[in-house]
Amino acid sequence: MQTEKVRLAIIGCGGMAGAHLNAYIGLKNRGIDIFDFVAMCDVDTDRAKGFAVRAAEVQGGVEPKVYGDIDKMLEEETLDGADICGPHFLHHSLAIACFEAGVDVIVEKPLGVTVRAGWKMIKSAEAHNRILATAEQVRRWVGPRTVEWLINKEKRIGAPRMFFRQSVSGTNKDPENLLRDEMTTWRKDKLTSGGNGIIDGGVHYIDLLIYFFGEPDEVYARSENLNQYQFKEAGGNHVPQTVEDTALATITFKSGVIGQWVNTGAAPGRSIGYNSYHGSIGSIYSTGGYPQSPELQLWDGNVDDPDTLQRTYMASLGPEEKGRLFPHGITEGVMLEVYDFLDAVRTRRRPELDGVDGLKAQAVCNAIYESGWLGQAVKFDDVYNDRVTGYQDEINERWEI
Repeated sequence: MQTEKVRLAIIGCGGMAGAHLNAYIGLKNRGIDIFDFVAMCDVDTDRAKGFAVRAAEVQGGVEPKVYGDIDKMLEEETLDGADICGPHFLHHSLAIACFEAGVDVIVEKPLGVTVRAGWKMIKSAEAHNRILATAEQVRRWVGPRTVEWLINKEKRIGAPRMFFRQSVSGTNKDPENLLRDEMTTWRKDKLTSGGNGIIDGGVHYIDLLIYFFGEPDEVYARSENLNQYQFKEAGGNHVPQTVEDTALATITFKSGVIGQWVNTGAAPGRSIGYNSYHGSIGSIYSTGGYPQSPELQLWDGNVDDPDTLQRTYMASLGPEEKGRLFPHGITEGVMLEVYDFLDAVRTRRRPELDGVDGLKAQAVCNAIYESGWLGQAVKFDDVYNDRVTGYQDEINERWEI
């Protein structure tokens, strides 16, 4: 069974939602007319109105209806799918409301504010026979797809052994002035964000590691708030940041691969950014946080440059696989993730990354926090199955999860 057109709502019209809106508009502009914008929902209805105006430009001037309340939207609209881009602490309640209304959902990462919140979403989707997709763009890029092909299909680095990632940076403002001019956002508060860079952007990196090396085994980590910055709240007062700005983690996988991840925004001076993957006969290296430009170097010094590797990878794909991984010739990550969701809704298939996939990546990030909280290594399975929760307890209590 195939739905003719997906009737779509975007819930949460803030920062990352703009990238999602651009991706959907990009599909329309490519002639991929498999959905209609039906509703835009945000507590700030002016933001939702701005999204609606842009959406109308690619669907014959028909403006989706604007809502400030999800319950009212779900009561009044007939929807097939919803794209949730709200704050982390709202992901589970927004998604569950959609499932109960018979609506499929894609959720911007991380899946939930805690592991328990993620499980509530997964179980609700299963109970209502709905699709829950995790918005994960990074593994869909040509560079990371090339790395997975080199490691697992071509075996170009031999038996995988280890990985390293350094994301080291600091402020370009006076580091001794703890009062920041920026307004406090929910991202600076543990209770609303669940954590900082590790759980927010970090889930992309962990998803890649799982994509490359399989299921994790154990995490040993420290996480700290070294800067102790304070940010302005709505009333103009300064309040302390309650999430980490630094984490150092050793992660082992059930396959035997082991590696280290350093992520900090508390290191002024020279920045460092690279990621590398090493096997028994060579390595893959890329600058930046993700392997967008992977270079292969073997034990004898022979090097294959990024452009050659990526061209060779793309040429290796048969028509069916290329159509699955890069449908309609799309290579932009967000456009690929939303297309995958829309196609899954229309054809009633599993999306490439469902809620379980999203929660596994998130659980490694939560394991970093839990290990730091306990001061000892933690097993991935214990965090993923909600058996180790010390760091998360106050978040679960605050939102009655």
